[in-house]
Amino acid sequence: MIRSWLGGLCLAGLVGMAMAAPTRESFDPAHSAASFGVKLRLSGDVPGKFSHTDGELEPEPDGRWRVQVRVDARDLELDGPAWMLRNTRSKNFLDVENHPEIRFTSQPFDRALLASGGPLKGQLDLRGLSRAVTFTLAPSTCKRPGHGCDLRVLGVISRRSFGMTSQRVWLRDEVAFDIRVRLRKTTES
Repeated sequence: MIRSWLGGLCLAGLVGMAMAAPTRESFDPAHSAASFGVKLRLSGDVPGKFSHTDGELEPEPDGRWRVQVRVDARDLELDGPAWMLRNTRSKNFLDVENHPEIRFTSQPFDRALLASGGPLKGQLDLRGLSRAVTFTLAPSTCKRPGHGCDLRVLGVISRRSFGMTSQRVWLRDEVAFDIRVRLRKTTES
């Protein structure tokens, strides 16, 4: 009788641990967005955005987390002259026909970073090239980052590092990114 009671207690403990194990959290694409800014040498910033941003926050075996962000470059919208939108989509810039997806995969990080903010290192895949980058995760403005408020990732990359060398007379090298993420509601949210 004691054995069956202990066996039942152990089984209940294992089920409880399995239920408490962290699970992947998907982005809510309807409430997630990626935007960028390109600086013209003479007349200031030209903002742009991508209409579709997707990804997930995934637990690692060691207890840390990794984030993956996917942006559909074909859905680019630009608040600027028509020539600039054509150029930004072209082979000389994002080359959206040959490289329709922009992807960022972070290095593993402690979940506390979602609340505190700080450097978020990872790999950016853009135009068929992969480069190590460091973005900044902004400090959270709520108790449940990603659920009660956006997770916000900011960063600046060099166009040249990703082979975008055209229009140097008109465009500065820096491209600023601003990614805002909401996670899908779960039964706990």
